[in-house]
Amino acid sequence: MKLLWELGALLVPIVLLVAGSRTASANPERKLKDGESVTRVTVDWHETVAVSRLTPSLQVVVNPLLRRDSPVHDAMFNSLAELKAHFVRYVPWKSYPKLAVTELEPPSGTAECRFITGTKETNEFVHIACGIGQISKVDFASFGNPTGFCGNLSVGKCHAEDTLEFVKKQCIGLESCSFPVNTKTFGDPCPGTIKGFAMQVQCKPPMNHTYYDFDLINQMLEDFMNATSNHSVIINFSTIPEWMYKDKDRVKYPDDPNQIAPYSLGTELVDPTAKQVGDYYGRLVSWYTQGGFVDEYGVERRSPYHYDFQYWECLNEVNGEHKNTPESYTRIYDQMVMGIRRHGDPAHKIKFMGLALGGALHADWYTYWLNKSNHVSDDIPLDAMSFHFYASCENRTDPVNYQEFFARADTLVSQVSNVTSLRDAMSPHTLIDIDETGIILPDDNVVGAPMFPLVYYNAAGAMFAYLYGKLAATGIDVLGESQLVGNPTLPDLDLPSQYPSVAMLNWTNGLGNARYHVLKVLIENFQPGDKLVKTTAVQSSKPGPVGPDTSFCGRVPNLEVMNLKCTDPTATIDKILFASYGTVKGYICGQFEVGKCNAANSTDIVEKACLGKNTCSIDANTPVFGDPCVLTFKYLAVQARCTHGNGEGTGGGGAEPVYAQAFTAPDGSNRRYILVNKTPEHQQLQVAGATGATAYLVDETRPTGPAEELKLTSDTVRLLRYAVMVVVLPKTG
Repeated sequence: MKLLWELGALLVPIVLLVAGSRTASANPERKLKDGESVTRVTVDWHETVAVSRLTPSLQVVVNPLLRRDSPVHDAMFNSLAELKAHFVRYVPWKSYPKLAVTELEPPSGTAECRFITGTKETNEFVHIACGIGQISKVDFASFGNPTGFCGNLSVGKCHAEDTLEFVKKQCIGLESCSFPVNTKTFGDPCPGTIKGFAMQVQCKPPMNHTYYDFDLINQMLEDFMNATSNHSVIINFSTIPEWMYKDKDRVKYPDDPNQIAPYSLGTELVDPTAKQVGDYYGRLVSWYTQGGFVDEYGVERRSPYHYDFQYWECLNEVNGEHKNTPESYTRIYDQMVMGIRRHGDPAHKIKFMGLALGGALHADWYTYWLNKSNHVSDDIPLDAMSFHFYASCENRTDPVNYQEFFARADTLVSQVSNVTSLRDAMSPHTLIDIDETGIILPDDNVVGAPMFPLVYYNAAGAMFAYLYGKLAATGIDVLGESQLVGNPTLPDLDLPSQYPSVAMLNWTNGLGNARYHVLKVLIENFQPGDKLVKTTAVQSSKPGPVGPDTSFCGRVPNLEVMNLKCTDPTATIDKILFASYGTVKGYICGQFEVGKCNAANSTDIVEKACLGKNTCSIDANTPVFGDPCVLTFKYLAVQARCTHGNGEGTGGGGAEPVYAQAFTAPDGSNRRYILVNKTPEHQQLQVAGATGATAYLVDETRPTGPAEELKLTSDTVRLLRYAVMVVVLPKTG
């Protein structure tokens, strides 16, 4: 089959590069340029500012490209294995029901059913078998749009009248029967419309029926566990079977496991205690950890698996899915823990992670779930909790817009202290995992959306490295990059788009892009227990001492809150140097410009809220500023000054185009830097002590990686746009 995979031409060309150590000037684009401004990086190696608890990791979401019949299956799992990551999150997700849910239909007693969802050109094959005995009766059969659940099926407005008689002739008296489901078999009762199929039979002797199907799910989980062998994993089968909710009709799902469906729709559980949910997950875990389980009818089902799952995470983005509340979610969490322990973890070895919230600012969720009195017993563990962060920008193809990622990242950093403070006060032993960290570009799943340039992956990798450095000082425990596999629409494989901007691997060959290689460099060079030491990065037009700058900035998107604060508690904000609510130009503090859309009252409102105060907050929204451009996405950007000392603002990004942070091992040895170019412009740096160091560089000159290993011949280096460099200094003494 002639595939896009073979051509390697959709996005990332296959580039063969000779591995090995080079000098920093090996690539001509990285040669230093006369007249460029220089960012001078200095370090006090003896002043520790924080001790890191942070582990860099990633999440793997199920995707058809990870199936064994995918042409990139082997390469993708090899890439995962080569990361050697800990705390790897694995998520069979609702978009692919047949890859995520092990029991898609409810137990149906002595009635046995088969369903085909169908398409306008339905042409599937149905097979049904009694296991023992024979099919004695056909209760129902309909080709058209049948409705209802097994045991309570009805014909719809579209129905082929001869379906029942045909099925009876094909099946009664046989141990099993099979036949094609299409208009050739049944005729066309409603031309031009989607037609499905449902049938219900009885067996003799009677037997109870369940609908467990682990085949495809087993394969992908096996491959994941092999690729992460000897490393900790976080397993999250995030999708509750839809039949456990009070739906008016059976929720349909694609016959093809590679197709996407809106599956998680229900809002009220059939069993309000959630014990049914807990038992489902208990049996699922038992299948993989205890060698099988006993089903709802007491039938023992055996498996070959005895995996160790270090962590089990309970559901995904629960503040959005199924309209959960903190109360309803905590009830499900407790029952899931008890069900898993009852069926699949009798020794209580598995640790449990809760929440997986969409976004950081959900104090009501944290405070409820972290309160032990809200759980059914003190035995319910609160081992870890999680939330997610995704940045974006206005234009998916313009690299200048990618600077916005860092402003969004700064907003997250400003929010994290609220989360860690609650954790520290209520449950200090609970780990915090930001287990989905990434970027979703505008129109990412829109058919026909223009493809972004390769440098996007450099910018996304740079944001992750920036967040790693910033969050290492905050008490967060795990930062998981999202996600290993994504893809655009792939017509040759009949695959719909699945967030190509989150991909860490090239969907044409399974090899890593810049996001992957930045993560790999971080995993190989940083670990919990590292000390962060005082690091200063100041830009100047020529070498020499640089005086203090007491101005600072904030930049937030619409509907968020801008917080401004003078670092010295005795200082106050005495001047607003810039303020604009609208389509602000620029991302670096000191380089903001008023765009075409601007609220004329911006400066007056900010001055009124902030002047003379040590701290202030301004809501970035139209009730405060009015709407200078209806139906246009807006930002609030502010540059302020304190009477003395520095300040900080939400999403401010700092005045410098390069982020630098130095680390040491706990004993002060193994000195390292993270250097990140946050801009679409090349940057020169003078890095104290870098001469003779080994550097690992991820930039746009090597789109397929791996990171380039360099021997630095001077303290001066040049970073291309959105480049990331880790510098490991020579050992001293």
